[in-house]
Amino acid sequence: MLVVDELKKNDPQLRLVALVLAGGLCVLFAGLWWVQVVSAREFQNHREAQAYRTVRLPAVRGKICDREGRVLAENRPRYNLSLYFDDLNDQFKKEYERIRPVKITASTPPFWQFWNRAKTMQTNRVKLKQNQIDALMWQARGNVASRAVTELGRQLGEPLALDLKKFMRSYEQERAMPFTILSDLDDGQIARFHEKYHGGLGADLVLQPVRSYPNDTTAAHLLGELRQDDSSLEGEESFFNYRLPDYRGVTGIEGKCNPALHGRAGVESVLVNNMGYRMADDVGTPPQPGADVTLTIDLDLQRAAEQALATEIQKFPGNKINGAVVVMDVRNGDVLAMVSSPVFDPNDFAQGISPEKYRQIQELEAEKNRATFENYAPGSIFKPVVALAALDNGLNPFEIYRVQANPSKPDRGCIYIGKRKIEDTALPGDYDFKRALIHSSNSYFIWFGMQTAHIENIVALGKKFHFGERTELFANQETKGVFPTATQVLKRSGWTDGETANVCIGQGAVDVTPIQIAVAYSAIANGGTVFWPRIISRISSPDFSGADAVTNFPAAQVRDHLGVKPRSLKILRDAMFADVQGGEGTGRKAAVAGLNICAKTGTAQVQDERNRLTGHNYWFASFAPAESPHYAVVVLLQSPTLGGSGGDNCAPIAHDIYETMVRKENAPKPVARN
Repeated sequence: MLVVDELKKNDPQLRLVALVLAGGLCVLFAGLWWVQVVSAREFQNHREAQAYRTVRLPAVRGKICDREGRVLAENRPRYNLSLYFDDLNDQFKKEYERIRPVKITASTPPFWQFWNRAKTMQTNRVKLKQNQIDALMWQARGNVASRAVTELGRQLGEPLALDLKKFMRSYEQERAMPFTILSDLDDGQIARFHEKYHGGLGADLVLQPVRSYPNDTTAAHLLGELRQDDSSLEGEESFFNYRLPDYRGVTGIEGKCNPALHGRAGVESVLVNNMGYRMADDVGTPPQPGADVTLTIDLDLQRAAEQALATEIQKFPGNKINGAVVVMDVRNGDVLAMVSSPVFDPNDFAQGISPEKYRQIQELEAEKNRATFENYAPGSIFKPVVALAALDNGLNPFEIYRVQANPSKPDRGCIYIGKRKIEDTALPGDYDFKRALIHSSNSYFIWFGMQTAHIENIVALGKKFHFGERTELFANQETKGVFPTATQVLKRSGWTDGETANVCIGQGAVDVTPIQIAVAYSAIANGGTVFWPRIISRISSPDFSGADAVTNFPAAQVRDHLGVKPRSLKILRDAMFADVQGGEGTGRKAAVAGLNICAKTGTAQVQDERNRLTGHNYWFASFAPAESPHYAVVVLLQSPTLGGSGGDNCAPIAHDIYETMVRKENAPKPVARN
């Protein structure tokens, strides 16, 4: 061959080139052999290690603020002390080797080693079945983790113990994720960890945002509760190998605005080996934080209302008392304060509540928002509705009605509907409209309600107030109340005069919520406009450009008009003004210097299904200032044992709230700086 012939020539340079080429081919073949044969197992293991697991990263929930931007709900960093299983893997193996049983045997040297006939000792592993190996591996892992936890507790200065069942469950199901051994470290614990921990235990601090309510129980029912829920929302990825703890709002603003507050979860890809240990991680899609929600609530009024209600309830230790307060801007329907009692701390639900505390909350029914989610007989605070229907249908406010004496209680009045006697808390005697409203005469309002207003007109006016309908303030957290329909009150439908009499004094087929009364009294105050109540002012969503996409919720959304005569409203408001400012009024305890208040007090009986008296509802419904109303304040107390009246028990609460309003409005305004 030509190549061979050329190499046979005495040409040193050509032979050198040939040797270099031959050497290169040898190196190439050796490298190929090394990769394909010698290192095959290594590359196989490496290939098996290239398995990715996806982790759902919860977004940071948006803040909730009051109308002035003061924070009601936010997020704070929570540091958890965690173990990383991949950092402990070598220690698991060493511990397994240490505890694995062995047997020691003596052996005699072979005959040709005649110079050394002494027996030698050999150590051999005991042959184990797979289930025995597995049990020993779990024991080794438990020993290592337990020692690590104990040592970390010593370094932190407090005893820590390993929850073995939780450890085993986490190792089997979430081996690539950190295993939490101590949650929510305080500043001192964090400082001691950084000072004393020098590695070797597979531990680190894991930062996790957690929902926080800096004002504790303030506006608890309004803000609502969170429940742990790491499921994907609409529009998010649905499949994840691991999910970090996340929350969902279930009641209040947290529930109503959960899609906006929740944000959008992110995705982290975790590279794990064939043993399931974490090798590396990479955040593929970062979480998108939730939107901030601004409410119509005024934090100062909210605190004042809560403090006033709590102070009044504390005056009667040993009595079971429930209560609610609603403060509304009569000019546009904005809810300025909403209180319910008993109360709970929303931090407990967001950060972990004990079974004992949750059982106590359930026994008190403290989760229920009594401002929206409970039916109450209104009693005498419904009489202004009857009064408007009567005045608009020809009632002469100066006409005198004589209340007859109650035969069994001569110092009190009564009225007979057929053979049925209805007692009156007012004294026997002559009453015009103003005096009857001030003294809340049942006899007067039953008489003129039946003779002048008529039940069909009362029901028609009540429908314009939208009694018996929800205000749509909170989905699934509001009752619509009870109110008769036009068809129900027809005689042919079986409606009786006794039922009409009950309605005229706010009993019987009438049940309301405090928020409905606030809407109704706002309409009386503002001249007859029924507004949809508003509690959310705007939602600000951060977008990727760095700006905020703002969704505004306009105020003063009109739901209806009463359509009553201005004269009727004026007569009613004058009488309500006298109920607080006059010398005989039942609402005198609400009076505040420098503020003219219009109000109506009420007390309604609460009966069970057998018509047995089980307690009373005490009411104070009001608005102010009388000359140019801005605010409506509604107070409710309910108790099976508490005595008194709306004027005695509820008016002082309203007084404290109105006093805060006056101080707030008279406080010097901050001077704007250029």
